[in-house]
Amino acid sequence: MSRPSHVRPAVRRALAAAPIVGVGLLFGLTVATAPVAGAAGSSTSGAQPSVVLTVPTALHHGYRHGAVPRKTRDVRGVEALGFAPQVPGQEAVRAASRKLVKYGGGLTAGGLTGAGVTTGRPKVYLVFMGDQWGTESPSAGQEHFSADAAGFAPALQTLYAGLGTGGEKWSGIMTQYCDGAPVGATVCNEGDTQVPYPTGGVLAGIWYDTSGTASSQEAVGLTGHQLATEAEAAASYFGNTDQASNRDAQYVIMSPSGTDPDGWADPRSGYCAYHDDTHDSSIDGGGAVAGPIVAFTNLPYVPDAGSSCGAGTVNNPGILDGATEAAAHEYAETLTDQFPEGSPVPGWITSGGSEVADLCAYVSTGPGAMFDLVLGDGTVAVQGIWSNKDAACSDGEANYTYTPVVSAISPAHATVGSSVTVTGANLGTATSVLFNGVAGTVTSDAQGAVTVTVPAGATDGVVTVVTTFGTVSSVAVFHVAPTITSFAPTAVARRGTLVITGSGLGSAKKVVVGGKKAVVTADSATQISVTVAPKAVAGSVSVTTKYGTSSLAGLTIS
Repeated sequence: MSRPSHVRPAVRRALAAAPIVGVGLLFGLTVATAPVAGAAGSSTSGAQPSVVLTVPTALHHGYRHGAVPRKTRDVRGVEALGFAPQVPGQEAVRAASRKLVKYGGGLTAGGLTGAGVTTGRPKVYLVFMGDQWGTESPSAGQEHFSADAAGFAPALQTLYAGLGTGGEKWSGIMTQYCDGAPVGATVCNEGDTQVPYPTGGVLAGIWYDTSGTASSQEAVGLTGHQLATEAEAAASYFGNTDQASNRDAQYVIMSPSGTDPDGWADPRSGYCAYHDDTHDSSIDGGGAVAGPIVAFTNLPYVPDAGSSCGAGTVNNPGILDGATEAAAHEYAETLTDQFPEGSPVPGWITSGGSEVADLCAYVSTGPGAMFDLVLGDGTVAVQGIWSNKDAACSDGEANYTYTPVVSAISPAHATVGSSVTVTGANLGTATSVLFNGVAGTVTSDAQGAVTVTVPAGATDGVVTVVTTFGTVSSVAVFHVAPTITSFAPTAVARRGTLVITGSGLGSAKKVVVGGKKAVVTADSATQISVTVAPKAVAGSVSVTTKYGTSSLAGLTIS
């Protein structure tokens, strides 16, 4: 899509891409009564007004899917907005009781096929919209703005440029989510395309858009449609003019202090940030925008909201705590639900409409509590992210690997040399299959099943599959069915002793020698000793266990 004539480039800084090995955050806010620099422990004069808190899809803004603001009360018991400490552990208990996020099948439209998550190197483009940001100047490798009193712009650059550096594990949480899983799945399997770990940062470019139209609109508050239009303009500006170049990109539209993009300062329906895509027909002010399907975040000047959007939740005064928490929230949700238009939502979301960051928004204690994330280029406050693997909020995990699963063994008992199929998940890289510790011969393997030959020396026990992703053992016990390989002597006297050798012979229910039941005097999995019956005749020897019968001819009676 060509850039609209009313959006002209002002400043552009493209960042080199490093190789790679929402839905909204809705919290009530009242800009008029919240301090611009919301220090922890600070308060405004007078009580905050009581408000009516909304559900995420209320007031005709269904495109703002997200968390509902928490009700709190001031010292006089007046219902107000903002962050409030909770009973220690309360959030963790509440989070653990929620349902897991499920895969919606991915968006298939506009050249996309089953696109639910970011599957390539994540790319974040920062767009500073409106000349109210003031004069731009570089400092210490970052862009600074004269009207950015709180330092929001450099903090965001630290976040996006630092993700995937310094050994941080927060980004590892999102790698457990993928495209390619069945609709409704809560876990990914080998072969699905997972969200990658963003080695080397994700900041791909910066644009300061000082076009006159953008600035004048910004002064009165842009609609969602206008923000989506700006995202399409940014995509064109950075040369991402087709769907392929926007597959793993997200555009963060940042508005300057004192502005009201898409009604974010409304005390009833205000929010701290949201993300969407430009083809969402439910966006207010005109609906979808022409061009490739582009993921974008509406990120207003969050420091204006003070504690209502999380200032002071981690640090003191913590002016930027909520600002970077909101940005991290939307980044994580864009990765795991990149194009949230449609019903059901294509990415990972609960049946109640919550995404991976919504479930853990403003958790103050326990797993996934807000914290300072140390990056290779600095430190920023972030929130925890929901982990299906842990069924809880998390503040960091190692990169997700596809853990093998054994669900069944068929047949459940078989003789040595027979073929057995082990079914489950993530078995395609099996390097060995062990029968109670004895390795069998793998004849075929796939993600859902491995076929193996029961080895000589196998005994009753669990079946263990070793893959490049890990090792797993069956819950059920596999039993070796009886096989007689030999007996001695081949010519035995009546009332004499016969030794039977083979496999799967333990706990024999019946041994027949020369047509008559013999008396077992000793037995093991590989050998049985019996006393031959007085009326035995030449013929065969057979052993019967719970798992089958084996016979061998060639017996003579001396």
